[in-house]
Amino acid sequence: QPDNIVYVMDASIGQACEAQAKAFKDKVDVASVIVTKLDGHAKGGGALSAVAATKSPIIFIGTGEHIDDFEPFKTQPFISKLLGMGDIEGLIDKVNELKLDDNEALIEKLKHGQFTLRDMYEQFQNIMKMGPFSQILGMIPGFGTDFMSKGNEQESMARLKKLMTIMDSMNDQ
Repeated sequence: QPDNIVYVMDASIGQACEAQAKAFKDKVDVASVIVTKLDGHAKGGGALSAVAATKSPIIFIGTGEHIDDFEPFKTQPFISKLLGMGDIEGLIDKVNELKLDDNEALIEKLKHGQFTLRDMYEQFQNIMKMGPFSQILGMIPGFGTDFMSKGNEQESMARLKKLMTIMDSMNDQ
């Protein structure tokens, strides 16, 4: 007998998840919910329906394809993003994860006109570590996750990766 039956819900199915969650709850005793695919255009409104249908709390959300993108559920940021008000706390956490300790040195280099391609490369790496552009924009109040279309985002990331590959092939001279 399991102690905790977890219903894993795909956020991209929208309001249809209420019926699906209810059907699942009728067969097994759901104790908690995990919402996945919140990195795309799905806002997760259906997640609220799943919670109501299963009478179970959301414990984790998935915002990407990697283990780092699996995070504990926090009510305030989730509701704030759902209402289009952004997630400043999440954005601050993302920036703090980057450990930008060299900012002082970088600012000094900029003041003296000594910003090199190596410095630019490091800044590109920091941007890539933050995650998809649409996810970052979704954390800023006034910008929704649909502000940047998926095609444009993929194209921008591909161009950035191509530029970084070119920079990787350069020597320090």
